[in-house]
Amino acid sequence: MPTVIINDVPMEARLGERLLDVARRNGAHIGFVCDGTAVCQTCQCRVLSGAEYLNPPNEAEKIWMPEQRLNDGNRLACQAALRGRGTVQILTTVEELRRQTLDVLAPPPGESGVNNLGPLLEHWLRLNVDQLAHFPFNIIRTLNRVGPARFLFPWQDVSAWVNDGVRAAAATTRDGGPSARAPVELPQPPSEARIRAALREVEAASRETARRRGV
Repeated sequence: MPTVIINDVPMEARLGERLLDVARRNGAHIGFVCDGTAVCQTCQCRVLSGAEYLNPPNEAEKIWMPEQRLNDGNRLACQAALRGRGTVQILTTVEELRRQTLDVLAPPPGESGVNNLGPLLEHWLRLNVDQLAHFPFNIIRTLNRVGPARFLFPWQDVSAWVNDGVRAAAATTRDGGPSARAPVELPQPPSEARIRAALREVEAASRETARRRGV
């Protein structure tokens, strides 16, 4: 039986099963706003290992993601299905963004929230640039693929959609849960002095970058 490791949590799967189905059945932190029709893109994930045990990227994925992003191992979990009995390990985009956000709000020892903000913003920017690069043809081709009705109202089982969403949220936020990060005590709202100090740090980093570029 194949094994899928989603956000560091091993899960049993079946041949032919989509990664999204495995994630939803186990309450993993993954997006599925469009209920698996490859419209919303919230189930994007990065295949860390075992890509050879999945079907190749299909047309639905190519509509939304550039070739380089697919070559880097990014997939839509609603389109990636198991084709072998090996182990597949993935990190979902929503979980990666969650971890990056926590690194900004409550940075690990020895790290700076300001420094961790860069990778988070870069990640958000890349996701949006990829979508805009194919606009409006990605929308037109998706409409042709699924039809206007499914595009606007993709939910076939609203009850299951809601229940899976609640389970995913619970598994992600509960203390000590297998897919949850260790509980983090968020800092108190910063004082004016701390805000000014952070701004000075950002300004200093900007000046150093400009100096290196010879601006």
